[in-house]
Amino acid sequence: MVNIVVLGGNEFTVGFQLAGIRETIDVSDNPEKDINELKNRKDISVVVVDETVLENFDMEKRLELEDSVDPVFIPVSTKAEQGSLKRLIKKSIGIELW
Repeated sequence: MVNIVVLGGNEFTVGFQLAGIRETIDVSDNPEKDINELKNRKDISVVVVDETVLENFDMEKRLELEDSVDPVFIPVSTKAEQGSLKRLIKKSIGIELW
């Protein structure tokens, strides 16, 4: 069974709660700690993360999260970033589409 967790601010997580996601976590003052705790949990398959949570992370940490397989981290934003989307598609299906 795939367990999905959503990490973000209250405004971000409420929509996922309404869609039926059971576990949502409001981001704390230390988002890196929140991320590390989620990475170490073995009961989670997918973590949907508000892109604003990752804004202060350096590029190396962001790429580490995007390359994570267990769990898979999916940054979600209101603005599309072609590079991140391209990496997620390649990771998901194994080939580049463009």
